[in-house]
Amino acid sequence: MRKLIKLKKDISIVFNTQITEYLNPDEIYLPIKKNYKTLVKKGDAVLKGQIVIENNLNKVISPISGNAVSISKKNLDGVMTDCLVIQNDFKEKNKNYIRKKETKYDKEIIVSKLYEYYFKYIASILESKKINNLVISGLEDEPYIANNPYIINAFSKEILEMADILSSTFHIENTLIAIKNNDTRNVEMYLSKIGTYPNITLTLVDDKYLLGKEYFLLEHLHLKELDSLVIDASTFLDMYNAIKYNKCALETFITISGPSVSRSGVVKVKVGTLIKDVVDNVSKLKGKENIYILNGVMMGHECDINESVVTRNTLGVVVIPKKVVKEENCINCGLCLKVCPVKVNPRKVMSSHKISNNCLDCGLCSYICPSHINLRRFLRGEYE
Repeated sequence: MRKLIKLKKDISIVFNTQITEYLNPDEIYLPIKKNYKTLVKKGDAVLKGQIVIENNLNKVISPISGNAVSISKKNLDGVMTDCLVIQNDFKEKNKNYIRKKETKYDKEIIVSKLYEYYFKYIASILESKKINNLVISGLEDEPYIANNPYIINAFSKEILEMADILSSTFHIENTLIAIKNNDTRNVEMYLSKIGTYPNITLTLVDDKYLLGKEYFLLEHLHLKELDSLVIDASTFLDMYNAIKYNKCALETFITISGPSVSRSGVVKVKVGTLIKDVVDNVSKLKGKENIYILNGVMMGHECDINESVVTRNTLGVVVIPKKVVKEENCINCGLCLKVCPVKVNPRKVMSSHKISNNCLDCGLCSYICPSHINLRRFLRGEYE
């Protein structure tokens, strides 16, 4: 088993106890990717739940009602992308679909709904393989991102019900809820509830970095990849709403945290919301000069919150004071190689300019470096 480490955390960062909401942005921005067709034009009224952009395989649905007002370039997952801008009318007028709540489930119904609501990978696994181990992960790797632990707490009833449905329908031998052993709030709650679900087991794991990744978690639990399926709590909740209520995920959860945030927390937001709007409406910032790190300090990157938009892949933003950290020369201590979980040698990459295909971009080498060298930059091939 690979040796993983526990990351040091800033204990001064305080989190809200409950998930908050910001569901009424003035505008939302929906991506118009290559080979996608926009179905509305400037001035058209748009309903919540209406398909506004599509290609042959995928559809983009508006999470608000309002009017299409323009096309604007915004940063989505690190890429500047043309976006359809919809101005909110704050009326939440819904596109009417005649759908009823599901009360009976079988393999065909569940797999069909997972395909319909864009859980294609999970649907294909359940359709093609015999799964013996289902792991619902309440873990987050990033030290200041807390989405999954908060979701698995706030929606415990839904998580357990969905786990029970999948376990029974697909005859899964082991269904596990994975929580960090120092996550006292969730450990206590699930110990009090899980007894009514004899086919579900609470599994406590160490607070070690990278256990949020499927491969490392399965290795830690001594489970084989071949017959195991790991699903994070956020995705699992979206699956529950799709399968049981025929609901497409128009909202997501992100974390706004960091030493420059007066009180950190997890926020439920509409997909397509400008990140600046979320930050301005749910948090009070300390200091005037801050840096915004999208998706966490270990694997994330600095972003301009005025241009960055919440997508299904957005984990959150960590706000830190702006300061200059001086890089020193490499002292050949070897700590970067020692800490790398896949045994990449960052010093060798830095000198040879030959990128390793094994690199996970986990950031551990930069985290451990006593010379404060941004080794992730070299491992990504950025030498300027």
